[in-house]
Amino acid sequence: MSGLTRRGFLATAGGAIMGVAPAGPAIACTPRRPGPIDREWVLDVAWLETAIAGTRARLRTYNGGVPGPLLEARPGDTVRVLLRNHLTPYDSSAWSGDHNVPHLLNTTNLHLHGLEIVPHLFEPVGTADPGAAMIAIPPGGEKEYVFRIPEDQPPGFFWYHPHHHGSTAVQAVSGMAGGLIVRGELDEVPEIKAAREIVLALQDIGLFRSETEPDLWIYEPRQNAIWDTLKSTVRMDGRPTDLKGGFTIGDYQRRYYLVNGRPYFHEEHNAHTPTEPIGRPLGPPRYSFRPGEVVRFRILNGNSDNLMPLAVEGHEIHLLALDGVNFPAPRTIPAPDASSAGEGAAQLLLAPANRAEFLIKANARRGVYRLVQRAQRQQFLHSAFKTIAGFVVEGAPKDMALPTTLPIPRRHYPLIEEREITKRRSVTLSARFPGQLNPVIGMDLMVNGTLYDERSVADDWITDVGSVEEWHLRVPDEAHGGNEGHPFHIHVNSFEVHSVGGAPQPAGTLQDTIWVAQNSDVIIRMKFREWRGKSVFHCHILPHEDTGMMRNFLIRPPQG
Repeated sequence: MSGLTRRGFLATAGGAIMGVAPAGPAIACTPRRPGPIDREWVLDVAWLETAIAGTRARLRTYNGGVPGPLLEARPGDTVRVLLRNHLTPYDSSAWSGDHNVPHLLNTTNLHLHGLEIVPHLFEPVGTADPGAAMIAIPPGGEKEYVFRIPEDQPPGFFWYHPHHHGSTAVQAVSGMAGGLIVRGELDEVPEIKAAREIVLALQDIGLFRSETEPDLWIYEPRQNAIWDTLKSTVRMDGRPTDLKGGFTIGDYQRRYYLVNGRPYFHEEHNAHTPTEPIGRPLGPPRYSFRPGEVVRFRILNGNSDNLMPLAVEGHEIHLLALDGVNFPAPRTIPAPDASSAGEGAAQLLLAPANRAEFLIKANARRGVYRLVQRAQRQQFLHSAFKTIAGFVVEGAPKDMALPTTLPIPRRHYPLIEEREITKRRSVTLSARFPGQLNPVIGMDLMVNGTLYDERSVADDWITDVGSVEEWHLRVPDEAHGGNEGHPFHIHVNSFEVHSVGGAPQPAGTLQDTIWVAQNSDVIIRMKFREWRGKSVFHCHILPHEDTGMMRNFLIRPPQG
């Protein structure tokens, strides 16, 4: 397969899962009024029946495709998005009313992940009411969102996905996610502007065998089927337990990993080896480069729970940005050890929801190289080595230059100084089994020892516009509920990563999601610059978020 440009992304989607959604037409997601201001898009949420590597599957999609359409905007734009829900009504008669279990699986809403815009998870958008409910668009419903992107929004790679508590994981892992690019000064750097651009949207599709339709795979679980995947009852250590509702250590019965909608890896799970999926590679896409050519990559880890240590064989990575905020200059990461084919050192560690933007200067030596995910055991469910894409270096040389400096992201510079910090907070992400607070799920997934409460904001989680805070994020050891690492994500603003596991990070490392390893801590700093309202922070392992590992916070006007 030849290189995929942003112009060709929607047309080819790298062999993407495309089709006609049976409940309402798909509408192309292009601006109604082209121009730098006042962009409008329509996103139609609908079912799609398709085949994934020979598996008949029913997916939830934006505009009839996986991934959803690639959106583009610019700093200063006013963006209008009409979200229309064509999914079928969901039978909630068995739901207990506990909002920390999967429920209302076809009710949705929209999150523009990483954009530093008004809080937009609760009704109405921007509300400061601590008791406000999440926006909930039922089947047959629609909602128009209006956002103003700040003039100083860093240009970069963002994404969008559903965020209705109780249905986020189900919807995202059955297809609902898409990329969003904000274009600006970074794109005008001559060496970057001259480079061909390749967007890689990495997603997982999690499926269960349908209980009503033969040969159909779908994600339509009972309340606790997000864990009860194998209809057997085991404990984390593999021994049986009689926990009410049943609890299975495992995963989606069948999982496909996709790049731009094309499956590149297939996993199956069983009760005999609960933490070790049975995987097999599928045909990854290939891209052609000329020796010496500089190519720009934007990569999204849109997986529901897969931590991805990435490496590009035989090539340095010239890292421009993480999570949509660029550095003052590229950070060059050496090529990996060619002899390390399994769990070797990665060049990039992308947690679920992370994005990376980087340049590759194609090797002068012709041949086939790979973008790979190293095997990792930092999560309870181990992740195997995977080849995501192949890079063929061939043809006549094309010697291109690399940039040495990048535009300064004005929104985040000058960087926070120690003397500016007005408050320090601690956030602990932990789990408890068997569950005492969440017996339906069978496991408590907690922030600071409590489950999520949608309708309240604790007094100690109120901050002010203009305040500067330092947060200490921690995952404890296994004896205290740290059975795996967790990716921490906060809405509304990016944060500066100060240290990871006690190691200071380079100045200007700005992200919106950060991996916190087991028995480790991360220190971040952030300034609440502009927006007011009720918002959230949470673990971005989506099954964890949906079942309690989330908390509200409130940004209020400056006091006094």
